[in-house]
Amino acid sequence: MNLVKLEKEEFIEFSKNYPNSLFFQSPYWIEIKKQNNWQGTIVGIKENNKIIAATVLLMKNIKGINKKMVYAPRGFLLDYSNLTLLTEFVENLKVYLKKQNALFLKINPYVKYQEHDINGNEIEGTKNDTLINKLKELGFTHQGFYITMDEKKDLEPRWLSVLDLENKSTDDIFKDMRATTRWSIRNSEKNCLRVIEAGRDDLKEFKALMKHTADRREFIDRPLSYYQNIYDVLSKEDLVKVLLVEINFKELLEKTENEYQQLLDKIDKMKDNPKKQNQLKELQNETTSFEKRINDLKEYKDKYGDTKIIAGGLYMLYGRQLVYLFGASYKEFMKYNSQYLLQWHMINYAKEHNYQTFNFYGIDGDFSKESKNFGLFDFKRGFGAEVVELIGEFDLVINKPMYKIYNLSFKCYKNLKNMKNHFKK
Repeated sequence: MNLVKLEKEEFIEFSKNYPNSLFFQSPYWIEIKKQNNWQGTIVGIKENNKIIAATVLLMKNIKGINKKMVYAPRGFLLDYSNLTLLTEFVENLKVYLKKQNALFLKINPYVKYQEHDINGNEIEGTKNDTLINKLKELGFTHQGFYITMDEKKDLEPRWLSVLDLENKSTDDIFKDMRATTRWSIRNSEKNCLRVIEAGRDDLKEFKALMKHTADRREFIDRPLSYYQNIYDVLSKEDLVKVLLVEINFKELLEKTENEYQQLLDKIDKMKDNPKKQNQLKELQNETTSFEKRINDLKEYKDKYGDTKIIAGGLYMLYGRQLVYLFGASYKEFMKYNSQYLLQWHMINYAKEHNYQTFNFYGIDGDFSKESKNFGLFDFKRGFGAEVVELIGEFDLVINKPMYKIYNLSFKCYKNLKNMKNHFKK
């Protein structure tokens, strides 16, 4: 069996039906990456005219040397338990990559390393060291097991939060959620929030949300053109959704004032009833909360007008998985639980459109309450999402002497870039 170039349509059919295929392994991702000077191709192996192994390959010229870096994002797509097939595929790739003048190939397969329970605890006896050892035997260098985002070197997250939707109704999914998550969803539905599907012109709103969230959580955001490029390529195929959550301050203020008046009327009716003094005290305590909410809403309405976008999310739709790739919200309005409404909205969408997995995507592998990103993990865990630990990133070096020089130069470049970003802050 020889490596062959695959046509777009035959690969789409294969990749969409591969169990853990993501949008990275699609011709559309090649189109998106062209903006950053990547070129792409799709190669595979066939048996009886049927694809049995394949991958997207992204290639970019390395400045200063006559070599290319090659990346198979979330690749390869094949049966990793079939070590004979894996060996044949890699050996064929080595020949192909030498012809392409490649310096190295980077992969980060969507393959589990170890099973975990919903709280992140390791399940003994589930480590996938056999595959890691096989990849090393084939010439790959493992880039290590990072735990937190701060030490992350991989191009994509190694730790994921994934909600299995298969053979479950939305009622089942809702019942399996943590009680506080169910409460937050119900509460969000009372807060005069509206989920809006964004068009291209609305991406500026999404970018503003992402900038605020990046500053708050200390990560570097992408430029507006990045989100526009994703939207331009994928919206034509209905493979992306950008959703915004709008709050109606005017409507919520009127609603809250009406509820406050009903509370005052109730207090007035029972204030002279000696049998209801304990209940009266509880109701009187509620007035302080109502007054604060009303004052906040009046201030928001004066400052922002009747409505405001307060949260958003970008979702990738491909194959069997719906991926929550980016999410953002204004800290000031998090009390209205807009992100809970957003995720519940898209979980329902995923069920209606027969997706088997709702992938909340990246988390840290440190699950202690003291960890920097515990809140993000805990938010996703509340929906019933499980921890998925992947095997990590590997480099297959084609030219070892040149690779050492490249690695040293790249580390210097990264250090200078980090210093520049630090001083920008």
